[in-house]
Amino acid sequence: LEASGRLAVERLEAAEGSREGAVPDCDVLRHWTTDRNAKYDGREGYRPGVELRMTDGERGCAMSHVRAWREVLASGSSGAGGRPVLILEDDAVPVEGFAERLALALADAAAADADVLYLGYIQGAAWRRTVAPGLHEAEYLWTTVAYVLWPRGARRLLGALPVDCPVDNFMAWQSASRQLRALAVEPEMVDQEAEWDVGSDVPHSDDVVLEM
Repeated sequence: LEASGRLAVERLEAAEGSREGAVPDCDVLRHWTTDRNAKYDGREGYRPGVELRMTDGERGCAMSHVRAWREVLASGSSGAGGRPVLILEDDAVPVEGFAERLALALADAAAADADVLYLGYIQGAAWRRTVAPGLHEAEYLWTTVAYVLWPRGARRLLGALPVDCPVDNFMAWQSASRQLRALAVEPEMVDQEAEWDVGSDVPHSDDVVLEM
């Protein structure tokens, strides 16, 4: 896919959220509220109006994605969306037949003027519409384990900075508020190495809401 010119791939060093100065406040805030995420999180006890401090892991994760968005924008060309870039977290596990399925999904997503194409996710709301067989327009998705981002989408995400909540919630809200056109493949093409919130090196700050 990279050789064909349809996809650019590059490995980036992760940001250390615990290191002083590694995550500027102008890029990623330190506090957030559950107001927006609570519209979609149906877990018992989860509610709006709770102010939380993002964990170092969440801030570092967010900064790593912000860096990736800047790389996407810098590498993009003018025109209809520019060249898409695959962004994978280090625990991403592609399924069998990944390359073949991705090539087809990219073509359909580009034809639909996608800003971002999710390859792995947790679904927080019903699909808005079906774009093509196995491809849907998404309202709200969690996790950033694997997605393809177009330069136009990177520009929109960067224009919405600072990240003011965990980065998957931030991206999901841009989609929910129709600032970002997000598509997703079904079934998923990338799994996480472990179950969500199990053995992760990125503690979730809102887990405490369920214990309040």
